Amino acid sequence: MKVNTFIVGAPKAGTTSLYFYLQQHPDVCMSEIKEPNYFTAQDVVNLYYDVSPINSEDWYHSLFAEPTRRVVGEGSVSYLFYPEVAQKIYEYNSEARILIILRNPVKRAFSHYLMDCRLGLCDISFEKILDNPSKYPHFYQQFISLGKYHQQIKRYIDVFGQNQVKVMFYDDLKADTSLFLDQVFSFLALRSVDVNMVVKNKFKQPSNTIIAKLYQFKLLRSYLNNFFPKKMLLLIKSVLFKDIKKPTLDPTIKRKLFEIYKKDIAELSKLLSKDLSAWQ
Repeated sequence: MKVNTFIVGAPKAGTTSLYFYLQQHPDVCMSEIKEPNYFTAQDVVNLYYDVSPINSEDWYHSLFAEPTRRVVGEGSVSYLFYPEVAQKIYEYNSEARILIILRNPVKRAFSHYLMDCRLGLCDISFEKILDNPSKYPHFYQQFISLGKYHQQIKRYIDVFGQNQVKVMFYDDLKADTSLFLDQVFSFLALRSVDVNMVVKNKFKQPSNTIIAKLYQFKLLRSYLNNFFPKKMLLLIKSVLFKDIKKPTLDPTIKRKLFEIYKKDIAELSKLLSKDLSAWQ
């Protein structure tokens, strides 16, 4: 078997929702683990997420319960940033289809920061990280550098060609999910079907500081996910986390971020022949 469809990013741009939607299609088999990180196994272990990447092909292939379906896919968002990954995937399956969702890089950066704070992985102010990239290299990479899309997208287009790479936008996913999915299904040569469009990864905040500290431990998160029925898990998470209004980004920091991304957005706009002025 060969995996033939990859949601490669960007992080915090709707990839979890897309994975969830594709998982419901009868002609699709998505990996049991959303992010196997098979092609970035040596990269992600150096980050602070305490991930356990899939590091053998047999193990990787075992994640796909129905490998004979038309689409066999996974969604590791680490695949977009690291330079060697596009070529690695091409050498694995040169006919693979690549799905990419992009989000306004300023909003994506702050959303990623909020997620890592929620998980208890970061307790440093966003401004300090922005102003001290050498002091906080991993945080700066995850929150800021991942939003410099131009070269990341260009690599995939150069390796796979325009016809095998589908670049989409988070705003379109939010504005009209049905239309967005129809375009994805068409790209993957799938018939359109109705899917449950519940919002995934809705912003939540730990109910107190103790929960925030505890939830940073991967073993606890894995235990909750693996040993409790879904209904029970939802109940537990409703106690551990609360829905609150999402924090807003300070205007001064927002302006700094726009300056960082300004040139990259212009280059990406030319590459995709897409008006991205709304991002600025």
